[in-house]
Amino acid sequence: GRDATGDSVGDSAAGCGCPVLGMPPATDAYEPTAAQHRFTSTRDRRCRTPNCGQRAGWADHDHVIPHADGGATTCTNLCCLCRSHHRLKTFARGWTFRMDPDGTLHVTSPSGITRTTRPPGLRPPPQPDPDPPPDDHPDEPDDDPPPF
Repeated sequence: GRDATGDSVGDSAAGCGCPVLGMPPATDAYEPTAAQHRFTSTRDRRCRTPNCGQRAGWADHDHVIPHADGGATTCTNLCCLCRSHHRLKTFARGWTFRMDPDGTLHVTSPSGITRTTRPPGLRPPPQPDPDPPPDDHPDEPDDDPPPF
């Protein structure tokens, strides 16, 4: 369904029964729709460049893959950047920005260092389980006498 502002509203968040703001559809236009603007501001809450605390209310809604290069105007390709970081991304050589569908943003500097930011509240993906501990009880019985 849709709420009073026209935003898509999901039925639940991870089964909790809570209403959630659904991702608005893509548009062919360069400028994000009002619903995309609200969604991106709500998701990001601040400039997504690592270590920048500028609030989303003062940020530009930027295409991660530039619109001129075929980047879609969709929430999976839009993020909030303060004006300084928007200009850095757009005009400074050697910087790359890449965003995952969940909004995780990877920023790589000209020196090759990559920093990652996640939308507030988005947890990092679970790490794979470490190798299981060695089997202390093999199938074959231990016939050795106790050490004491």
